Amino acid sequence: MELADVQAIGRQATDAFASVDVSLLSPSEFREFVVEVQRLIDRVTVVHARAIRYGQHTNRHAGTGARSMADWLATTTGTAVGDTLGKVRLADTLNASPELALAVDSGEVSPATARVLADAVAAPPAGADVAELVDMVRGADPRAARRSVELWRHWSHESDAERAERCHRARSLVFGHAADGMVSGTFHLPALDARQVQSALQSIAGRPSDTDVRTTEQRLADALVQLTHAYSKGDVRGGRGGPTLLVNIPAAALAGNTDEPGVTTWGDLVPASTVRQIAGHAILRDVLTNGTEVLAVGRGRRLATTAQWLALIARDGGCRWPGCHLPAEWCDVDHLVPWEHGGRTDLDNLWLLCRHHHTEKHLPGAQVEGTVDNATITTSDGLRIHCPPRPLTERAQRPQHAPSAQLDRPEKPTAAA
Repeated sequence: MELADVQAIGRQATDAFASVDVSLLSPSEFREFVVEVQRLIDRVTVVHARAIRYGQHTNRHAGTGARSMADWLATTTGTAVGDTLGKVRLADTLNASPELALAVDSGEVSPATARVLADAVAAPPAGADVAELVDMVRGADPRAARRSVELWRHWSHESDAERAERCHRARSLVFGHAADGMVSGTFHLPALDARQVQSALQSIAGRPSDTDVRTTEQRLADALVQLTHAYSKGDVRGGRGGPTLLVNIPAAALAGNTDEPGVTTWGDLVPASTVRQIAGHAILRDVLTNGTEVLAVGRGRRLATTAQWLALIARDGGCRWPGCHLPAEWCDVDHLVPWEHGGRTDLDNLWLLCRHHHTEKHLPGAQVEGTVDNATITTSDGLRIHCPPRPLTERAQRPQHAPSAQLDRPEKPTAAA
């Protein structure tokens, strides 16, 4: 087919999509339309990326005065050089992994997800199988793919000590140049260190009052400045209680019988050796058995107990709505059968939902079916959403049958809605 014919067909297809009056579509038709447009964009993105890569490697920009294909395309079309370089990187990644290229061409992996795999494909750990990683990310969004890459690297032949040393060497804190009176920066820290910093700043920031109009980001920024001011005045003494860091780990791994990683409530993997090291300075709780604590309180109280909160973290991991990645700290404890309808404050009637999806569940016309272990929400517009728990076994993607121990300092109560 001649290039002119291809260009004409492409314009006709684009014009056809552009001619659709989305205001006339039903909700299901609208969602289908948006998905089809995204699939078209993804397909064109891959074609574009491969063409740019070919031009880059064959110097098709020669004679234009441009330094590179990215430079030429940016000048010609007004696009960003970084966007073009990203497409070259995408094409390089697809070229390096035939399995990934096939998955992208078939629509099983999006270009955005493929970009996340760039570093892993370019420099896989010794003995690691890239095809296995591609299988892990089929149908995954970029966030889930990053998690898969982390797990894939974790289960490679790299030891915990080697991984910890690699992450430690990569740590950095960089402040940029001032612009309009503001300075931006970036930091890279091992996951456990980063969450410790985050927890400390959240503790300093405290909970917002009714009159506090600051955003969460502004409150954390103020907490960091407050901490440095306190240090400059000599008021920082250390050893204070307050910040809480929760890590779930199989009991067998804590005992040293396996190397299953720990998982923070934010979903970060922590090497078993690291968890065992910090365990000597933490509070240990077995939250999957009753032990000496009462986890079922019936109609005696509406609010979840601390023990129940810890058990929900271990069982649910965060918001139960599929595709929602909000961690447990940002979730409500909700009664499956509402309290006002006789629902009990027991673990088999409690689950974690973020505030948005908690609201969705209580919209007029929404219904919940099944048990807490296999619940389905039918939304107000008739969609059926299966909301299974995200247990530690699933989060670590390894079969585990031992009970989980949990580390925390100190306990954190929560409310049930």
